[in-house]
Order: sequence, then C-alpha cells, then structure tokens
Amino acid sequence: MAIYDEKTDDEKARWYSNGARFYVEGRPRYPTALIAASAAAAEWRRDSRVLEIGSGPGTATQDFAALGGRFTCVEPNADFVTIARDVLAPFPDITFQTSTLEQADLCAPFDIILAASSFHWIDQKRGVQRIEELLAPNGFVVLLWNKEPLPGAHQADAMDEAFQRSGYPQPIERQSRDEIAQVFWGLSEPLQKAAFTERLFCHVEIADDYSVERFVALHRSLSPFLALPPKKQPDVAEALIENISALVGPTIRTTRISAAHIFQRSERR
Repeated sequence: MAIYDEKTDDEKARWYSNGARFYVEGRPRYPTALIAASAAAAEWRRDSRVLEIGSGPGTATQDFAALGGRFTCVEPNADFVTIARDVLAPFPDITFQTSTLEQADLCAPFDIILAASSFHWIDQKRGVQRIEELLAPNGFVVLLWNKEPLPGAHQADAMDEAFQRSGYPQPIERQSRDEIAQVFWGLSEPLQKAAFTERLFCHVEIADDYSVERFVALHRSLSPFLALPPKKQPDVAEALIENISALVGPTIRTTRISAAHIFQRSERR
C-alpha cells in the first residue's frame, strides 16, 4: 500500500490502467459462501439501494447484482468502467460514475455501501465522512477482501527461484491465516472509530489451480508490478512465464484467504 499512499487522486485513478485487462484475467472472484454471508448480514433486498466504492471491472458487482438491488458504481479508473459496463450489461439497474467517492455527485441515502478490495483506496477521513453522509439510518457497509493467491509449500521455493531469475523478487509476503485475518480486520479501523457497529467478520481459505499465464496475469495486476517502469513490464512478464514453466510446471496450486467485514450504522448521531 505504501506504493500509492502518497499519490494524488488523479494518479490513483490511472494506477490500474496498464493492468486492467490482467486484473480481469488473473484476479479471483469472491467465494460464493462469503457473498451469501455478507448479503445475509447486510439484510440485502431486491430493492436495496447500493453504492459500490471502487467497483473496478465489476468483480464483486456481478455476484451481488444477481441478488437484486439498484446499484450506483463509483470507479475512478475509466478503463475499469469500460470493462464493467460490458460485464454488467445483463443487469439493468446499474449506473456508473467515473469518479472517486470523495468527488462523486451522489444522491443519498443508500441502504448498503459496498467496497470490495477498495476501502484502503479512499481517504480515511474524508471518505468515512462521506460514507456517513450517504448511508441511510441503520444502513450497512460491506467490506470484502481477497489475499493474493500464493503457491502451496511444495511449490513455494521453486516459485521464489523463478521470480528471482526473472529479475523481479516475489513481492507477496507469506503470512498465516490468522495474520492475514488480522490485517484485514485492521483495515476497517476507520469505521470502527466512527459511528458504526460491527455485525460480522469472517474469513475462509480457498484453494485454486492457476495456469502459468493466469498466474502471471494476476501479478501484472498487482501494485508492485505496476510500479515497474512500463517499458520493462512486458519483458518481466515474459521472463516469469518462461521461468515458472521451467521450474514449477504448468499448474500452480494456490491458496488464498478471503474475508468479509460488515458494519451497521449506529442509530446515535
């Protein structure tokens, strides 16, 4: 996160442009059970008024939209908005604003405010104030998180060597499930300090097989890779594909932790 903590809103809006298509190819969806638990905790209805912050290419939006609701998706990256319009075309009750939360022109109130792997992108003071302004009394904030998939222990050393040979050391820290859960829990601290009551915090471990190409696409969508000089990125990606194929094999068996954190706006003002 330190990579973009000091960036301006305009710089943040363009941050994923080079990785937008790789985000779609490589990033995992959220587990079905986590979507269902979040929707139940947030009392999701077919007529819920939903604001999604940082909707990206619609990764989480499509799963929640299948449950119903009238969505306003706020996403500062124009490339993501273009992709999301196509992905979400089957759902008629979705509108988009190419904007940050802080700058968006929004009509309150919303029953649910959703942020899927995006809450850490908002200004932690102005953003939370805006959430308080926009959320209906007793409304809910739904935070979702996906930890980057990592190869299992039997492939970890070979994967680290493949990254080293490619001139791009493995950027993802290996942590236990409890450590990852604690990080996710801590990311919601601004809401914990505001007028919100925690309703649910849960996390699950997911196993998933990746092809080499998809695994490299995943990394091409991550901030450490996007921080590389743009002209260098294709060469590093090509080297990764070659070295992972040679040292690890055609299939990467990964695990990840996914989490949901649900808050309800307190009645006190």
